[in-house]
Amino acid sequence: MLKQLTERPQKVLVINDVNVDIDVMTQALKKTKINVGEIRTLFFGPKEKSEFASFQLDLERHGPEGVEVPKEAYELIEDADVLMIHFCPISSKLIEAGKNLKLIMTNRGGVEHINVAAASARNIPVVNCIRNADAVAEFTIGLMIDLTRDITLSHNYVHKGIWTRDYYNASYQKTLGNSKVGLIGLGNVGCSLAKKLIGMGVEVIAYDEFTTKEDLIKKGLGEVELTKDQDYLLSQSDIVSLHLRLVKETENWFTMKQFKKMKKEAYFINSARGGILNYDDLRQALKEGIIAGAALDVFDAEPIRKDDPLLDMENVLVAAHLAGSTVDSIALSPFKLTKDINEILEKDICDRIVNYKQIDIK
Repeated sequence: MLKQLTERPQKVLVINDVNVDIDVMTQALKKTKINVGEIRTLFFGPKEKSEFASFQLDLERHGPEGVEVPKEAYELIEDADVLMIHFCPISSKLIEAGKNLKLIMTNRGGVEHINVAAASARNIPVVNCIRNADAVAEFTIGLMIDLTRDITLSHNYVHKGIWTRDYYNASYQKTLGNSKVGLIGLGNVGCSLAKKLIGMGVEVIAYDEFTTKEDLIKKGLGEVELTKDQDYLLSQSDIVSLHLRLVKETENWFTMKQFKKMKKEAYFINSARGGILNYDDLRQALKEGIIAGAALDVFDAEPIRKDDPLLDMENVLVAAHLAGSTVDSIALSPFKLTKDINEILEKDICDRIVNYKQIDIK
């Protein structure tokens, strides 16, 4: 079926937003083995990057069926063969409007903005792009080291003219190499993070319902201790790092129940999605000393509220949803997508076809 894309010229609809330039998307598109004919373009979403975080959060919470696109999108997709997007919501209604649609591709790893089931029902492949797994993994390690070694906390004190080495965690502060890190979720980010931690000599334990030890060995991650017992991971880890997708099953998934299973001197990291975590429970766990501290790049409301109690806690490190924001992970992601599409068309490597098992691509 996909081979059809290389034969006659294809009509392509490209929908960009403020984070990915339309020229970059079209340039990358022309580097694919797809026989690109007419290209139609459409901009969707806020025009200022400062407004994009709340837009993204709304889309992640309500899904593609809960955020409407302009009427123009339905007109442009009507006879399009290929749809290329970044974060535009693709609902069942929009998919149905694309009578000739043969391929949907997105310049990001998450697909919560696409009704994949509706695409599968039409036998349309959905291809995603793992653009920022390394960026998020590196950032997460930075959060771990900063939080446990009080780098930003010390920085803030010194700027206030206070020279001190006596912090809240002074009695149990230790190096990352002598800590056990528990990863909840072994998707692309989780695996990248595990590989980097192992390279640093860190003991890694991971919980993932869908991964087997054989899978990890094939990925060169045989040293990871894989468990299906979530409570075991929580009780054994010095640092717990969350790396799940935000779907209906994981929404508000990590709660006080899990925090109470952690060590009192353990730290919690969330660089995944705000909706996975119950932030009221986190605030309470930190206030009551149930856990030692937390480092957060994502929140239940973005931007974080100015009166959020988390901002007054010395054992909390916060960032403005920066983990995946590097020039080579977002702005240039269409070129990574180009490479993935070509591997599918030339080598039948189908890793990036999200619904590969639900459709017939022959």
